Amino acid sequence: MIQKALKAPVWLTSGSVYQINPRTFSPEGTITAITKELPYLASLGISTIYLCPIFEADASENRENWSVRQKKYGTENPKNPYRMNDYYRIDEEYGTLDDLAECIRETHRCGMRLILDLVYLHIGPNAPILKTHPEFAKQNADGSFINGYWNFPLLDFNHRGLREYLYGNMIYYIAVLDCDGFRCDVGDGVPLDFWVEGRQRICSVKPDAILINEGRRGETLLAGFHAIYGYDWHACIYNIVADGKSAEELKTCWEKTNVDFPRGAVILRDLENHDTVTDWPARLEVSAGHTCMDLITALNLVVDGAPMLYCGNELCDTTTVNMFANRFHPGIYSATPRSEDMKNTPQAQRRQHIIRTLNALRREDALLREGDVEWLDHDCTEHAIAFRRVLGDRSILFVGNLRGEAVCLTLPGITTADVIVSGGASECASGKFTLEPYGFAVLWEQ
Repeated sequence: MIQKALKAPVWLTSGSVYQINPRTFSPEGTITAITKELPYLASLGISTIYLCPIFEADASENRENWSVRQKKYGTENPKNPYRMNDYYRIDEEYGTLDDLAECIRETHRCGMRLILDLVYLHIGPNAPILKTHPEFAKQNADGSFINGYWNFPLLDFNHRGLREYLYGNMIYYIAVLDCDGFRCDVGDGVPLDFWVEGRQRICSVKPDAILINEGRRGETLLAGFHAIYGYDWHACIYNIVADGKSAEELKTCWEKTNVDFPRGAVILRDLENHDTVTDWPARLEVSAGHTCMDLITALNLVVDGAPMLYCGNELCDTTTVNMFANRFHPGIYSATPRSEDMKNTPQAQRRQHIIRTLNALRREDALLREGDVEWLDHDCTEHAIAFRRVLGDRSILFVGNLRGEAVCLTLPGITTADVIVSGGASECASGKFTLEPYGFAVLWEQ
């Protein structure tokens, strides 16, 4: 029997998910600074704002409980946003609970949704809840806490009291703050039955609330989560454009995921996120250039799943950013400048046109939300990809050159009509395409 994934609400796939790390989003680094930009983001067709953790972080300068990554980048910032101190408080670095409430209200006024980031695998060693309930964390025989991979105490999901405490936390942000769901950090590391019950509880308050798994296990989509990260997808794209792997590997990657995940799985399609901008050698906006990121942006907006942008992608941002740096501990890093001049550069205007055009199509037409993906054979598989989205008797074609050199490819039997959006591509009626380095085209088929 074919297994089907939980059906995600239309609002998740009817535009783009836009990930915001407040530290890198703007020089101000606050929730209020985000709120001011929401009308602009809505104008791009963004459907979902996803905030990285803004809850109170452990401020201890005792490096024994700092992660290896936190030490590696040399910012000397004791606050790791993924080392929680109190799930019910907003960190003063970002603002107040009232600031978050206003941000959520403005998001809704702009016709978007907002999801928060839950970090439930581990907790900061000095968290007040552990002083009241030390049994909520896993312990050694001597009563000391058992640390996980990132050197933080692991929460003990065998304890029913812990589960109730966390369910209360989820319900609080859904019912009182009116957020629309959660991205669940290292979701595979927490027992699936916790997430199944958590989803049922939040959906009893807000039926179209969602849970997104930052994980790899497709079976979690059957009952716990509405969407999952596309780790293999973005790694494959990176390996092709940065390391020269064959473009044909992207089709292979898609086909494997299509087999491994249940039917109807919603996969987040991204390239940059708070981890990659921190850990990868350089941002592709720098190493491969703006045209390469134009191509990737269009690809992720056209293929199945839910496209996800990282804050600054719409501006062609080349700033060197890091999740462990903030305005108080910048180190060698900075934050994205969000001036009108930056929004109006030729490359930023081109990127925003791609995003705005394809988001509008996702919102207005079910084809890019629900259409099947059919990969197409052509004569340039090492360098380029081609596929169509099909729904009923209508289809949209995507062709893209994933190399930094021009190519020509032929798609036998293809007849195209109007161009929806393109960059560095010319097309002939015979199905022949000339693509400049990282050129692409999105077209209606006749």
